[in-house]
Amino acid sequence: MVMSFHTRLLRKVCRVDRNLLPVTLAVLVALAPSNGFGADAPPKASAPHSTAVPDGLALIEQQRLAEAQAVFEGVIAREPRNLEATYQLGVLALRRSEAEMAMDLLEKARALDPDAARTHHNLGHAYGLSAARASVFSKLGLARKCLASYQRAVELAPQHVEYRLSLIRYYQAAPSIAGGGAEKAFAAAEALRALEPVRGSLTVIGVHVSGKQWSAAFAEVDRLRAEHPALREADYQVGRLAALSDQRQQEGIAALRRFLDAAPQPGDTPATQAQFRLGMILEKTGQSAEARSAYRAALAADPNHSLAREALARLDGKTPSA
Repeated sequence: MVMSFHTRLLRKVCRVDRNLLPVTLAVLVALAPSNGFGADAPPKASAPHSTAVPDGLALIEQQRLAEAQAVFEGVIAREPRNLEATYQLGVLALRRSEAEMAMDLLEKARALDPDAARTHHNLGHAYGLSAARASVFSKLGLARKCLASYQRAVELAPQHVEYRLSLIRYYQAAPSIAGGGAEKAFAAAEALRALEPVRGSLTVIGVHVSGKQWSAAFAEVDRLRAEHPALREADYQVGRLAALSDQRQQEGIAALRRFLDAAPQPGDTPATQAQFRLGMILEKTGQSAEARSAYRAALAADPNHSLAREALARLDGKTPSA
């Protein structure tokens, strides 16, 4: 896949101070697009409430972000304390990776409504992005602010899964000095399981994988399959674990093929990734021709899948192009 802005930034920061890589990684992982900046229900309305605000929100829905920016700037010019316009401008700055501006605007939105969970969540993203760019002396403080914001978002909206996932990602990647740790990640994943059993189980699997606890990860997958035999995603997880651990490889091949043959379900892993994982196992088990076919299928679905391209080049004894 094309290297994202955040990945390029991560590499740049790592060259500066490798000892702070876990903190940087933590905040970048939490900035994944799946977190849905600004997708939540709005907080309590400010007064007066500009009639232009709905127009700006409609423009965001249409992905006409520059026009939405202009609308909300106009609202703020007339109503400096308009909560929704302040919040949306902060989210738009975050989408542009303008960390300082996002922090400033979202902190203002937090002051206008301290109990808006979505503001705390996106402010956590802003602190995280700022930490990735900060000096060595500022990184830790910003990372802790990132963590505090995620925690507060979960406290305010405990039913919101994405808020919990941001917190879990932070715990997984951050060192203990920044408030992270595997035990915290696992406890938070178990709390998510109590809220949403399937999503929680998948998250528990991810925590085990991050610690290379293969037996525990497979045990969790086996339990998930027993409890939800029709769950297509469980087959992908079997294949993923087989590809990463080099265990139960034939079972992994069969599971991935079932996954690819079955009708997609909402929230499933993309078929592109399943093809790539299938290629990994086939390559490791010496089935080069079939591995090539799987990698080519992954690239056909996503021409920017760089790992599949590199794998094909490796099988062909070539150096992948930059």
